[in-house]
Amino acid sequence: MIEMRYVALRDFSMHVERVKMRADAGGHSAPESVLRIIYAASIRNLARAIREMDFVHVYDNSTWGLTPSVLLQAESGEVVYLAEDIPDWMAIALG
Repeated sequence: MIEMRYVALRDFSMHVERVKMRADAGGHSAPESVLRIIYAASIRNLARAIREMDFVHVYDNSTWGLTPSVLLQAESGEVVYLAEDIPDWMAIALG
């Protein structure tokens, strides 16, 4: 059995801000151009992961300090739960 947990933020700018916060705290960083490449590839690969994994759980971790909210759950390639208010990137990823 293969299970995947995919954690993302509401939009790309939030990802950039989180990386800056991590770097300011002494953690690693990356240029925005590299982050964009990783972000785009990740979004492109989500639909494939949903098809190929036994279980996929997608979470929105946009609200700092709170438990991430569930956006999607899939089993054996089929979406079994999809939140009502999904971010634009997820709508694009799901086609």
